[in-house]
Amino acid sequence: MKIPVFGLVMIFVIWLTYELKKHTKQDKKVSQDFWERERQSGFIPRKNTSDIQYITVTESFLPEERGEDDGELNVLCNRILSFQDKKIADLSSMTNTELKERYGTANFTSLSEVDSNYTSLVPLLGRLCELLYDEGRLAEAENAALFCVSSGVMTYPVLFTLGNIYYMINDRDKLDALISSAENTPSCQERTVKMLKELCLKLQD
Repeated sequence: MKIPVFGLVMIFVIWLTYELKKHTKQDKKVSQDFWERERQSGFIPRKNTSDIQYITVTESFLPEERGEDDGELNVLCNRILSFQDKKIADLSSMTNTELKERYGTANFTSLSEVDSNYTSLVPLLGRLCELLYDEGRLAEAENAALFCVSSGVMTYPVLFTLGNIYYMINDRDKLDALISSAENTPSCQERTVKMLKELCLKLQD
């Protein structure tokens, strides 16, 4: 027995209406749960923050020869050094609610600043690596990039610098280790890992 086209349309409309109502209820519950969780997080007392891995900025990874005072390298190094007395850490993996739940509401403002400092510093570190690499100062570029990696800064400019240095000196072991580290870093972009693997393949040719 064939179902008339009109009947099929009605069945589809009924099914679609049901699905829309179901998802609306689900979305409403998710929203309610989120705001309730956010409300409760506002009452969480201060907690220990000793598990946070802070980045310490020193002159140890910066080049000694920085050129003219108004040159890009010198200006860049001075901007990086302006973070010496600041607390810096990557807390981007946690939402505001999660930050308050984990460390307490009283710590939220200061930790937001800590994460903001990280966000501001990271592009400066990446540019430093790029600039030294472009100028052919490979040992200094490697030193800066290694500081970044040890601090958890696994951005494209940093790993491009380090990966290409290892490629140039034909060090497959260090390149493999860098790839493994990048793959195990959640914040590391897929295109960055792909770039490193392409360099590794070139070494095999």
